[in-house]
Amino acid sequence: MLEWQRIDKKPAIAGLALILLMFTTHVEAGVFGWFKKTELELSPEVNGTVTLHNKPVAGATVHRYLTYSDKKFNDSAITDEQGHFQLPVKIAKLRVSPMFDTTVTQTLVVEHANSRTEIWAAANLNTLNYDSIRQLLSSMQCELTSPDMRLEIPMRNPQSPPLGVVSICTFEHDEIILEKELWK
Repeated sequence: MLEWQRIDKKPAIAGLALILLMFTTHVEAGVFGWFKKTELELSPEVNGTVTLHNKPVAGATVHRYLTYSDKKFNDSAITDEQGHFQLPVKIAKLRVSPMFDTTVTQTLVVEHANSRTEIWAAANLNTLNYDSIRQLLSSMQCELTSPDMRLEIPMRNPQSPPLGVVSICTFEHDEIILEKELWK
């Protein structure tokens, strides 16, 4: 007859656990890195002036709506007597997936006299953190009676197609706009 010997499994289990621990710490930066949260700039500082028939609009609320995948962030500012408003840089700690594209949006809406007017809308995959957006949003002049314009602005990589933005505003740094046309 065959006699079975009892094998001590403790050293084998400890060795397997050590191998798994070493493997996951090396892989974590790659495949599993999206479990970690990363600080992302969802919007630069926004400075602008709201006018109606070329007169400053005081007391209007400027809403900023930002999304990153299914995460939503909202804040607002009130225009002063000269129609000026300012929204701070918005940074959020989010899980970023290197394996999947994520939709990112920025929208600015002015609420005044029982009406809402969208003054800026941009959307892209993964990020909207571009120097061109930062420059445009640093000084906006938003006349509420202006028509929607479709703007094409440069992305970080010159080989990438330009980013499309819709806005009613004019900008101090409009020299960076590649193309401008009425939005139909």
